[in-house]
Amino acid sequence: MEKDEKLELVKMYLDRIVNAPINLTAFKDPQEAFANLYLDSILAVKPDDLGEYFLDVGTGGGVPGVFLAIEFQKRGLLIDSVCKKIDYVTRVCQELGITFVSSLCVRAEELKNVGDYFERFDSAVCRAVSSVATVLELTAPYVRISGKVLVYKGPGYTEELGKSVNAMKELGVKLIDVRRYSIQGRDRYLLVFEKIFHTPEKYPRRVGVPEKRPIR
Repeated sequence: MEKDEKLELVKMYLDRIVNAPINLTAFKDPQEAFANLYLDSILAVKPDDLGEYFLDVGTGGGVPGVFLAIEFQKRGLLIDSVCKKIDYVTRVCQELGITFVSSLCVRAEELKNVGDYFERFDSAVCRAVSSVATVLELTAPYVRISGKVLVYKGPGYTEELGKSVNAMKELGVKLIDVRRYSIQGRDRYLLVFEKIFHTPEKYPRRVGVPEKRPIR
């Protein structure tokens, strides 16, 4: 797909989620949405980060998964626990011909119970507001050895990282890069983790536990 084709597809998708009949984003201005949804999704990501098949946990309106799939032409599975969001994203992707992503309405804690997804993906991505330790528990179990976990964060990430040392050890990942970038004058960070050994199969724990009681 040529660059102009990608950009046109991105703009059409943005229009659909900005004007969706359900609330998928707080950004209703097209320029704001372009910067804070599309650019934020792709700016710090390198072509080899995703591998061939990635998982987007807590995708909401398909962010960042749909934009990563378009930009890097990679296959992705988008998951979210809110079925009406997943249904809408699925329908829009079908209408726009975005065929390299699929979606499931499922909690990340339960994904391992609905299919052969444990350590299945080359990478996992997450823009959710949960702590680093929580995000790692919801993503790392689904990533293969030497795969990556990409976590999008704001300036407060350093304190979260300090509290996630034991989670990294327990889940089999290590931090290999912190990429700083700017969106409309605001500092953003992409935390890049590598999977270095197998995650115990008891992870992620049951629904709600990773959020309420992060690994310490």
